[in-house]
Amino acid sequence: MHNFVKVLAFAALFSTPAMAKDCEPQFAEPSTTVTVSGVTIGANEVSRENFNIRVRNDGNGRCTANIRVARLDGANVGAPLAYNLRSGSNAIDILPTEGSAATAESDFLVNGIPGGSNGRAVPFIMTVPTRWGLEAGFRSEQFLLSLLDSAGEVVDRHILTINMTIPSSVSMRLVGATGSDSIRSVQLGTIGQDKPNQSDPFGVRVWSTSPYSVSFSSENAGVLEHEAGLDRIPYDLRMDDMLVNLAAGSEFTIPSVAPPLGIIHRLSIKAGPAAARAGSYSDRVTVTVSAL
Repeated sequence: MHNFVKVLAFAALFSTPAMAKDCEPQFAEPSTTVTVSGVTIGANEVSRENFNIRVRNDGNGRCTANIRVARLDGANVGAPLAYNLRSGSNAIDILPTEGSAATAESDFLVNGIPGGSNGRAVPFIMTVPTRWGLEAGFRSEQFLLSLLDSAGEVVDRHILTINMTIPSSVSMRLVGATGSDSIRSVQLGTIGQDKPNQSDPFGVRVWSTSPYSVSFSSENAGVLEHEAGLDRIPYDLRMDDMLVNLAAGSEFTIPSVAPPLGIIHRLSIKAGPAAARAGSYSDRVTVTVSAL
């Protein structure tokens, strides 16, 4: 009788099935790579990209989980950018490291995670300001997405890689001269026979993401022409105290990236003294900036 009881107990021990969990959240894939396309540079520009990350339930019941996002130390190529992450109307804080304390907006709740291999696509929008002051080139940064169960335990991890290319861009604006953005004028006043006339201070403000060139071309090859074509007065144009050759055209190379607020290249014009016919004299100079 004693041995028979032991045999029954042994059988009962191995015939009890293991209880499956209702909720075992997982990422459907170990990693995702997103390329931010159509990057535009400007004073208030923001580039964005939509993407999905799939989560699934390896259990057999209702399932919810939180997604937490943190930067991966040492995983960025180029200086880190000011990325912002959203899912629908929810802003998600990106933690500086995996070990950083959670915030009120760092954990994004995902409800109704289904089973099956596909699971559910969770939509995200990654945005990044692409304003002046960035340097042209390829950027890549990685983020760690942690999946937390209802107890706050990390049950899975996912690597998100964001790639983007900052294009070589340049923009300019003439300052200190009157007129519209594309056509501005500088007045020299009355040019006499005794002494030269100097323009008031003006310049060209340049923003860039790369080295750039500034070139000048003159409609009259560097002379002020009488309104009726009856006479001409030579003049000098200087950029940052460098003489511009308007007869042949001049181009200056700036081998650095302009700061976020731009850089002003000082321009000055000097004409006379001159003995010339009375009347109005003018020249049109085209200033062009090009990214290198």
